[in-house]
Amino acid sequence: MASTASSSRFERLLDAAFATGTLTAIATGGALLGLGWREGEVGRVFRLAGRGLLERLGVTSSAAPLTSVALGYLHHLVIATSWGVALALLVLPLRGIVRPVAALLVAAVYVTLAAEMLPAPLRIGYAVTASVPGAVPIGAALALALLGGGWLYATDEER
Repeated sequence: MASTASSSRFERLLDAAFATGTLTAIATGGALLGLGWREGEVGRVFRLAGRGLLERLGVTSSAAPLTSVALGYLHHLVIATSWGVALALLVLPLRGIVRPVAALLVAAVYVTLAAEMLPAPLRIGYAVTASVPGAVPIGAALALALLGGGWLYATDEER
């Protein structure tokens, strides 16, 4: 019986982590659109990410401009969701005030990692978030997604 309860708890944690990953993709996608809008081209970040990925594969991005945007968007979905799930698995099991504090701390650590250490393909926002000022909006969106995921998980725990 205890095995079933722990299995059920783990399944709830995974469900909440994947929901948080989805929230992360949505929230950081909005932040990236805002960064592009500030520069005068809403899809700029996705186009630049796709261009960078295509160039890593040896394809000139000018040969496939729409492919650049689509590839950049797909990159964002995969990377942001992956970061959201991974970080949620760290934060969601915590309880009480420790959970929101950890969410904020983890987001701050992500900003530092993104600006200092992570290679562009592993960053949310690819090359646009290579500096602290560029990574801060992503960190804020990530923190909100983790806080939202924590709230969803807490309401599920009460049932």
